[in-house]
Amino acid sequence: MRIFMTGATGFIGSYVAYELLAAGHELVVAARSTDKLPALSAHPHVRRVNAALKDEQRMHDALQGAEACVHVALGWGDTPSTMLENDTEPTVKLLESAEAAGVKKFVYTSSTAALGPFFAVMNETHPTRPSDSYGATKAASEAYVLAVGARSAMACNVIRPGYTFGNPVVPGATTQPDRRFHEIAAAAKRGERITLRAGDGTQFVWAGDLARLYRALLDSDHNREVYFGLGLPFVSWAQIAERAFELAGTPSRITVHGQKDAPCLFELGKIKRDFGFEFQSAAHIDEHLRYLLTL
Repeated sequence: MRIFMTGATGFIGSYVAYELLAAGHELVVAARSTDKLPALSAHPHVRRVNAALKDEQRMHDALQGAEACVHVALGWGDTPSTMLENDTEPTVKLLESAEAAGVKKFVYTSSTAALGPFFAVMNETHPTRPSDSYGATKAASEAYVLAVGARSAMACNVIRPGYTFGNPVVPGATTQPDRRFHEIAAAAKRGERITLRAGDGTQFVWAGDLARLYRALLDSDHNREVYFGLGLPFVSWAQIAERAFELAGTPSRITVHGQKDAPCLFELGKIKRDFGFEFQSAAHIDEHLRYLLTL
């Protein structure tokens, strides 16, 4: 299958790209910088198009002949209007171009932030009530994606990743942009004190597992579905810090403050029911900490 991708040189996108290449697919990759992740550009089954998310004509032209579109890139803005201009509007135009090009499958990368404030137990049927511009642009784009899926021949689906982590997928690629893993590993390596909030954590997902969800969704006939991309179990940052000190071989120096509340949990029965997935994060967290401790 020929697949057009945005965001393939970023962290999540690079894992998705290599997962799809391993499955034998051909990629057309839109990226702004010719210097980012050159190993991907050099792959024999990758064609690179120099285009930003807002380059409507270049995106339209690059979609010709594609059977699927995987949209991972984010167009950032510091205000609601710039998020609308830089992310929501380009997503809608990409949807329209994909439909016009006869693309059969469209996968949109949303976020758990589309839900808004987290609560005790969440699943994909709960309404979106975003509490910031990032969540709002994700929720708005989800709505457009699902609406196009309802009226066109193009199957349109949504993946909502949570906190995604992992080593670089290949040399020269990046890890997750959030720096908390890096900071904890560095402090543990130096034997410095770490202060954390009680109960703070999430259902971390390894990027390689998340990429498997994209591949499985593209292999399916599903349409207008939303899937959480998360792992099990709930893990606190304090647990990660304790493990970092263990692996570093330094005495634990962790201060936990505040009252530990019940965790906010995401139900993951849907990805298990539809794809047989039950992603476990523990071994990958260890692997990631070991990698960071070598830096």
